[in-house]
Amino acid sequence: MVKPTVSVVIPTYNRSNLLKRAIESVLSQEFEDFELIVVDDASSDNTPEVVESIEDGRIRYVRLKRNSGGPVTRNTGIKKARGKF
Repeated sequence: MVKPTVSVVIPTYNRSNLLKRAIESVLSQEFEDFELIVVDDASSDNTPEVVESIEDGRIRYVRLKRNSGGPVTRNTGIKKARGKF
């Protein structure tokens, strides 16, 4: 597996109404050597369906089992990151 140059982490909690726009913003960049890690902090809305509706092999979805707060969510994404930056 080739490691991407950049890892982009999007932490989210019950923001499915904004999540698709955030993901599409990352995917529309001219630079393409990245992975996108969406870390869901145990949302109770339709966040999983929003992520699954976007087909792109650079997206990885991580769902926390319980709500843990912003710092834990961000750090989880960083730990999962494989990119150089």
